[in-house]
Amino acid sequence: MIAWLRRMRSEAPVCKDKKTGIWQVFRRADVLRVMSDTESFSSDILQIVPESKEFARGNIMLTDPPDHRKLRKIVSTAFTPKVVRDLEPRIREIAASLLLNVSGARQFDFVQNFTYPLPMMVIAELLGIPKSDWAGMRGMSEAQVAVAVDGPIDEEFLRSVERIGRDFNGYLADLCKSRRKRPQDDLMSRLAQAEVDGEILTDEEIVNFAGLLFLAGHLTTTVMLGNTLLCFKEYPEALHELRSNPALLRPVIDEVMRYRSPFTQVGRVTKCDVELSDVIVPKGQMILAWTLSANRDEAEVQAADQFDIHRDQNPHIAFGRGIHYCLGAPLAYLEAEIAIPMILEEFSEIQVGGTEEMEFYELGIFGPKSLPIQVKR
Repeated sequence: MIAWLRRMRSEAPVCKDKKTGIWQVFRRADVLRVMSDTESFSSDILQIVPESKEFARGNIMLTDPPDHRKLRKIVSTAFTPKVVRDLEPRIREIAASLLLNVSGARQFDFVQNFTYPLPMMVIAELLGIPKSDWAGMRGMSEAQVAVAVDGPIDEEFLRSVERIGRDFNGYLADLCKSRRKRPQDDLMSRLAQAEVDGEILTDEEIVNFAGLLFLAGHLTTTVMLGNTLLCFKEYPEALHELRSNPALLRPVIDEVMRYRSPFTQVGRVTKCDVELSDVIVPKGQMILAWTLSANRDEAEVQAADQFDIHRDQNPHIAFGRGIHYCLGAPLAYLEAEIAIPMILEEFSEIQVGGTEEMEFYELGIFGPKSLPIQVKR
């Protein structure tokens, strides 16, 4: 994929996919404009299928100003920095229990045994999802992630998305209604009670935001941690440096996010005719802006194809840019800053690979679905 992105930046930085009819943008300057220019680009990508509006209400990623500002302000009163900070002891406890589960193993799947359950359990507990329902939620979320756009976003595609999301959203809707009646000490209850200037979130808005947080909240960390080991495999000297200098932890995380961005692209719809790299994209067109490509753009990022944990400033946009900067980024950083040192303390050696083959996500997500590792303590 990396070689293909490099070629596209050079040969066709803005182009229309003949199969899907979707425009694709690859150069960093263009990607940044698509992400930041809310006057020319709409985040409500479902507007091209009007009957799908219920999927957008409450989903901050799919909301434009001024509704976005209102929604983010209300959500921010419930999902505060303190809420995230207070999760640290529980994250450590969950991580320790997962490492204990593989204490006698010399080889195991890093994703299935650690990087997936850790953030999934954290976000499920944060929202107030009972432990008895975790397995079901995992199955529903994996089904949603598996949805792939293999053609135009039309009625058939929408029906598929709606069918897969029905149980997922239905479960969250029931949880929301329960918390309206009997609030508890969890994020779903805080979202149900959150109020700004006399306005509260509707059940539909809460469900869509909670669903987004659940999916993106655990997938980002899952893929980030798996990608961290893949980066260490490719650049073992970075691992050695981190072991000897823990102060490099945040630069390591940022470089992993740049070098192997978990989410490869963001979607927008043109609100008017727009010129990008001398190409006119007409009004009303779906655009995929490749953040992974932007983070590897050699024209603007020095030594873009090198994993360098000593960058003076890391220009990655893996968490977005502008008004759509990811609300869950602090949680992802916290989970990584807890998990990575614990892993390195637990294992004196980590070798990626084993008797099982690695599996990778195929669309939209850049990272491993399974990652066998061999370890020594």
